[in-house]
Amino acid sequence: MTEDIPSSILDNPTLYEGTYLEFLGFKLIAWQEGYTKLEMPVRPEHRNTVGYLHGGIIASLLDIAGAVAGSYGVSEEFVSVTINLNCNFMSPHTAKTVVAEGELIRTTSSLFFAQAKLFDPEKNRLCATATGTYKKQARG
Repeated sequence: MTEDIPSSILDNPTLYEGTYLEFLGFKLIAWQEGYTKLEMPVRPEHRNTVGYLHGGIIASLLDIAGAVAGSYGVSEEFVSVTINLNCNFMSPHTAKTVVAEGELIRTTSSLFFAQAKLFDPEKNRLCATATGTYKKQARG
């Protein structure tokens, strides 16, 4: 499926090198109009003191999945700025890999709305969901 993914901001390392995106280490494994899927190996520094995937990392991946879902075809010209993000944490994530999916819900002239889900693929379990509001802002 990765060979069908169009060019994105993530293909240009100079734009995210040394940033939080690089620290996370996720990969874009599916991207089409209104949908994205991210996958990330979970490292020890991604976990909290009881061994679960940290809530801040979960929120970040949900945020990124929503932003990328609404940025199909324009990620080189625009950055999606988060206006609001509401997360629901439902189950601890303990797997060695995490998967997040984002879906575009609605677009207006200045904003877009997306929802995202985060999964533990080893237990086939939904761990968290989010809804987000984003504004497209020109790069540069």
